[in-house]
Amino acid sequence: MSGGGEATAKALADGVQVWCQHERLMAVEELRANPRNPNTHPASQIELLARNIQHFGWRHPITVSRRSGCIVAGHGRLMAAQHLGLRIVPVDTQDFASDSDELAVLVADNRLAEISVVDSAQLSQLVGELQAEGVDAILAGFDAPALEDLLAGVGGGDEEGDGDGEDDAEGKDECISVGDIRFRVPHDTFDSWRQDLVRQAGGDEDALQNAVRRRLRI
Repeated sequence: MSGGGEATAKALADGVQVWCQHERLMAVEELRANPRNPNTHPASQIELLARNIQHFGWRHPITVSRRSGCIVAGHGRLMAAQHLGLRIVPVDTQDFASDSDELAVLVADNRLAEISVVDSAQLSQLVGELQAEGVDAILAGFDAPALEDLLAGVGGGDEEGDGDGEDDAEGKDECISVGDIRFRVPHDTFDSWRQDLVRQAGGDEDALQNAVRRRLRI
């Protein structure tokens, strides 16, 4: 992929380039995970994060609350750093007006990404372009099973069509992730699906996952 002139990292953290804005570098052992963090990070995710950091350097800091001293965003990045044996990491510290504000940001950092809807065709095209440029798909977060799922979802449309792409879109699926559940919804119905599920859940994560399970009969 083309780029401009040679860039210079903002810092080095234990030999890893730091490209993101950050307030300071901190020792890993000084960081405290938030005991109320609802997200868990499986070993497969930590391995992907570690490889990403090792290859691209730090693109996002670990965010720490000045109020509690706990991590607000970046628990997975901390675990990836520990997996790599790094001793220092880039940190950004932030103020919060109340404990509830801090917890809301902690939850939102994970939750807002979970409810996004992926355009499988566009994502597949992007990953294909990266692979054509020699970039390993795993650096974009796709291990072999995930890449296979992505390609299977895009390739399942009706072969018949008039070639203008409009009719073909109706035969494709949209991939949606809700917590640990990954499923596909027909292109022409996924908007109503999403609105209906969110309405049933009323913004509650457990209720949303239960609504999905009822709809999928799992």
